[in-house]
Amino acid sequence: MGENILKRIIDSLKGSKFATTKFGDFCVGVLTELDSVTWPSKEEVYNSTVVVLIVTAIFASYSALWDLIMTLVRQLILPLYG
Repeated sequence: MGENILKRIIDSLKGSKFATTKFGDFCVGVLTELDSVTWPSKEEVYNSTVVVLIVTAIFASYSALWDLIMTLVRQLILPLYG
C-alpha cells in the first residue's frame, strides 16, 4: 500500500461519521499505526530468510546427529539388560 493512499484513507475516515463509532475509531487507530511502521526492504527480507533457513538446517542436523548417537547407545545398552 502506498504511503499517499494510506494517508488519504486516514484523512477521509477521520472526518466521517464512521470514525465516531468505537469500531471506526479502532480502524483509524490501526491505520494510523500502520502508517508509522517502517517496513523492511526486499533485500532485508531476503537476507533474513536466508539466515533463518541456514540456522534451521544447522539445528536440524544437530538434532539428527544426537538422535543417531542416542539410538546407537540404546542399541548397545539394551542387549546388556534384556
